[in-house]
Amino acid sequence: MSQYLRMNDYESIELDMEWIILNTDEYTLTKLNGVGGFCWSLLGVAQTVSSISEAVRKEYELLDEPVEADVEAFLQDMIRRGLVQHAIS
Repeated sequence: MSQYLRMNDYESIELDMEWIILNTDEYTLTKLNGVGGFCWSLLGVAQTVSSISEAVRKEYELLDEPVEADVEAFLQDMIRRGLVQHAIS
């Protein structure tokens, strides 16, 4: 099962229930909503789509909601932006 991890120690801050991430390598800003910021905070250690999905369900009380597709889309977008990578086992 694939695991994902944040790249480097980019600067991030939470403001008004949104997260701002400064990619100091590319000089770009990425803005995340509260759920994206929650996912970002989990990626300090290696996570799978399943582990992130389960944490999102618990945090936001979405016990019966399918969130895996959204988590996968989030991870792919973050990889494209150079903020998340596949963790090496």
